[in-house]
Formats: sequence, structure tokens, C-alpha cells
Amino acid sequence: MEEPLSLLLPEPKRASLLAPLHFGAPDLSSLPEELSASPALSHLMSLLGARSAAGAAPINLQFELLAPGSTQPEAYELQAHESELLIRASTTDGLRHGLVTLAQWIELHPPETPCPGISVQDEPDLADRGVMLDISRDRVPTLSTACSLVELLASWKINRLQLYTEHTFAYSGAEHIWGSASPWTAEEVQALDRHASLHGVELVPNQQSFGHMHRWLMHDSHRHLAEVPGGVEHPFHAEKQPFSLCPTDPESLRFLAGLYDELLPHFKSQTLNVGLDETFDLGMGRSKEAVAARGLGSVYLEFVRSVHELVSERGHRMQFWADVVLHHQEVLENLPPDCEPILWGYEADHPLDEEAAALAASGARFQIAPGTSSWQSLGGRTDNCLANLRSASRAARAQSAAGMLITDWGDRGHLQPIPVSYLGFLHGAEAAWNGDAATSRTDEELASLLDHHAFRDSGVGLGAFSLALGRASDPCGIETTNLSTLFFPVGFPERSLPDDRVSGLDLAALDRGRASLADLHSQHAGITPQSGESQLAYEELDWVLQLMGCACDLGTARLGTPPGSPLSAVTPETGAPIAERLRALGERHADLWLVRSRPGGLEDSVGRLHSTAHSLHPLTPPSQP
Repeated sequence: MEEPLSLLLPEPKRASLLAPLHFGAPDLSSLPEELSASPALSHLMSLLGARSAAGAAPINLQFELLAPGSTQPEAYELQAHESELLIRASTTDGLRHGLVTLAQWIELHPPETPCPGISVQDEPDLADRGVMLDISRDRVPTLSTACSLVELLASWKINRLQLYTEHTFAYSGAEHIWGSASPWTAEEVQALDRHASLHGVELVPNQQSFGHMHRWLMHDSHRHLAEVPGGVEHPFHAEKQPFSLCPTDPESLRFLAGLYDELLPHFKSQTLNVGLDETFDLGMGRSKEAVAARGLGSVYLEFVRSVHELVSERGHRMQFWADVVLHHQEVLENLPPDCEPILWGYEADHPLDEEAAALAASGARFQIAPGTSSWQSLGGRTDNCLANLRSASRAARAQSAAGMLITDWGDRGHLQPIPVSYLGFLHGAEAAWNGDAATSRTDEELASLLDHHAFRDSGVGLGAFSLALGRASDPCGIETTNLSTLFFPVGFPERSLPDDRVSGLDLAALDRGRASLADLHSQHAGITPQSGESQLAYEELDWVLQLMGCACDLGTARLGTPPGSPLSAVTPETGAPIAERLRALGERHADLWLVRSRPGGLEDSVGRLHSTAHSLHPLTPPSQP
């Protein structure tokens, strides 16, 4: 039988089989002190101990730390055969990667079977390989969940993690801002930072600093800092709200300085992501005259430079989103030389190559941020996810980007549970390390990788099911951007059908969606999870499947009312059973949410389902989570 070299994640650049391993107690005499407390080492020792027979000869585990600069910093060589294990690298990061690969290899071979030896020479395509988790659109992970995610990502050689923050850090004196959000405290950040560091992951601080400040500016205590204090329409709330800081008000910078002074001491990282994206209302309010006189790009650049000065004064390097400067490329050459723009684009056809070339030409160190395609999807968008990640990897390598940051957002209630994002995390990790291998992955290989490395339940079939779940909307035949067809009815209940966002959605399309869901129900019923992670994911993905079915019926009901009609136009006979299902799904959503996430944000997320139920059938009272 062919040995599963392709089941290593990321797949090494160069690997071959050697004589089988003989397991015995390891000799650690050459272990560098820097690795003595490494969880990767502890994990490997546990695996070796479990495979060692009584009286077996010792296994010779050798670590060779090469001269600094003699290899690419994270490159490593692994030779494992018979009773000899050798890991060679010029940095402790490289040695750690060798430990991770060796542990993966042993885990892929059950204890009752021989474990072939292996030779590996490997190094990453990109230096920075990160994940950013949205903790500001309702779902805030518990410390335990975040630590488990760090361990999972580190096992895939991810080396950066950011928690996207608008208002979910417990800033002093801001209880009225974050009071209902279950924010991260300083002590929790420090604990996660320590845990991440042990696993070779840098926890990078993140704080929005221009747009996306509506959670602060909607309050009278901070409204005076807003560009438009009276509020504007924006995509992240149903009502008008102040959205961006006013860039021409010096008080905005003093406010940000206070945030940075409180946040940054709790991280080891010397990088800070300050956001600065999607400043929809710039020039619409208090900065209108400045924008008219100097141009929007110039006003934006001035604020970027001022924020950069704050960050630099605190000994940090500034990251920021590149969308605005890419729309005003005349300012690119005037960016501060040590700031790091991050190009984001989440659709398969986003012009990442073109935009990356523009950033490369500016001379800036930059990164590319694709996404998991999980948000506004319920069950994911499998093919868009894969295409977007592969496109980002190609553009990053072609334009010598510093890294990839895989983003996972929570728009409109963060309804998707985290297993929906596993495909994006896993495939993105490989695309950032070995883009050629990622591009050639088959569905069968991806399903096996998910089972082995994400669900920790090889052969159970949950990986194949999750891939299929992310294609559940495809038979509807509707082209969508930034959402899936079967998300629309439950995610945008305030919008009637037909709607331009799901142009062409009709009863026949929804019937095709139902047929695809019926097949998925059969597939799901055949899965018998064995591990704790796969059991929980099984339940979470079943909830997604049920909500998708409810979305089909809700969409059908909406199409049975005159165009432009509100939810209340659905007849009670049709609406009552849908409302009852939404209520029950909301309650189950709450139960599942609290396994991995904090209570903050749950009321809003569940409330979206219960509010829709109440509009459909007023006899169904809005329930509390």
C-alpha cells in the first residue's frame, strides 16, 4: 500500500520513504534548551513512549542546530529510520517544524502497524502564515477554545494569530461599550499569548482605529469623535450609526493612543494591526472641507501617517488594510516605509495579482488576506474558498509578499460554527507553506486531511461531508457574492424576494436546493463520530443542515408573497411551522454556541432567528437565549 506522504500537512516540498522505524526510549542529550518546554516535543515524546515496547533498544533522537543564516530560517531536515531520528535546522522554529512533521507521521500510522521511516527536506513559501478570527461580530471564543485553536493551527505550521477587535477588549472605563460582549481581559490575553508562544505562534494585537468604530461612536461618550456624529448607513447594522473616526480631529489620535497604551503591554508581539479599512463615510461629515481641498486620498494618508507615528512611538510595526490606498494609488509612494499594508479580497475572481503587483511596486512589505468563505454562508462556500486561497498563494509568491493572513469573519450574527472554517484554515495553511501542493489537492485528499487533522477522526467521513455542505447552495444555480444562496432567506429577512443579491432565485432553484439537502441528510446519517471534536462538529454541522432546510422553506414562503412584501405578508398557515422551527433552531444554536464561545453576542445572534420567527407568526414570542 502506498504510504500517506500526501496526508502530511502541509505536504513537504521533498519527502521519501526509508527503512521502518524501531521505537524505544529516546535519548534527548542533544536537545537545545529552547525546545525543552515545547509542547511539540512533549507530544512527540508521548507518541514515542506509546509505541515503545518493553526492553526495546533506545532510539537516538538527535537535534542539530546549524549556523545562523546557513539555511532559510524555518527550513528543516528530518531523517527518521530504524533507531535513528535526526532533525536539523538553523533556528528553533525549524527544529520545531521537524518535530511537528515527525509527530504527524507517527500519528498517521496506528500503533498496531509498522511505521515506515521518512526523509524530509522542507521550507515554507511565505514567512508569515497567519489566521485572523473575528471576535467582534457576536461570537467571542472562550480562552479554552482559543488555546485549542492555537494548538490546531500550530500543528499545521501556522505561525501568526490575530483576534479581530473593534470593542471586545475590556478597556478600563469602557464598560458601557463592551459590557454585553464578554470581552477579553488583560489576564486572558496574557494567558493566550503565553500559550501561543510555547507553540511557536505569535499573537498579534489587533484594534480597529478608523472605520468600523461604530460600537464606540454610537455612544454619547464617544460620538463627538465621529466623522458623521448623526450616523450613516453602513453594511454592519440595520440603522444609521456613526461609523468612522474624524481624521482631522486631534482628539481622535489621543483616543487611539489611550487604547494602544492599554492594549499593547499584554502582547509579546511588536506588530499592531490598526485596521483603517472601509472608511465609507470619510469626507461626508466633519472632514468634508479638508477632503474637498486636498482630496480623499491625501486626507486618508495624513491620518495613516499620524496613526503610524503613534504605533512607532510605542515600539511597534504597523499593519493596516490596503483597500483605501489601492483605490487611491497615488498615495502609495508616500506611505511610511516600515508600515505593512494587507491586501484583502475574498472572491475567487478578486484581482489579487493586479493589486499585489501595485503594492510590490511601492516597495512596501505587504501581505495578502484571502478568507475562509464561511461567513454569510451557514455551511461554507467550498469552491470559492479553495479558489480564493489558491489565488492568494499564487499572487503572494509571484509578488514576493511577506505572508498570507487567512481571515474568518462573522457578519450578520456569526451563525456559522467554527468547523465550517476548518477547510479554509487547513487549506490556507498549506497554501501559505507549499502553494504548489495546495493547488493540486483533490477533494478526496482534502476530505482525508480534514478527517485526520481537523476532526481528529480518520475515515469517519466528516471531511467529505463538510466539503459537500459547502456546496449545498450550488444546485440552486444562483451566482452570489460574499454569501451563499441558502444563507439569504435567514440572513437577510428584512429584504424581500426577488432581490438583486440572489438574482434569479425562484421556486425551481429552491427545489434544487432541497434536493441537495436531502442527499446531505443521507450522508450525515451515515457518519458515526468517534472523537470528541468530531462528535461536537457533527452536532454543529447537523444544526447548519437543519437551518439550511428552514431557509429553503422560508425562501419559498417569501416568493409566494407579492414582490416587496414584508415577512408579515406570509400567511399564518405557511409561516407558523417555519416560525416554530426557527425558534427551536435558535434554542439549539444557543446550546451549541456556549460550548466554544462566550455568552456575549449570543443574544444578538439567536435574536436574529427569533425575530424572524416572531415576524412570521406573532404567536411565537421572541425567546431569550
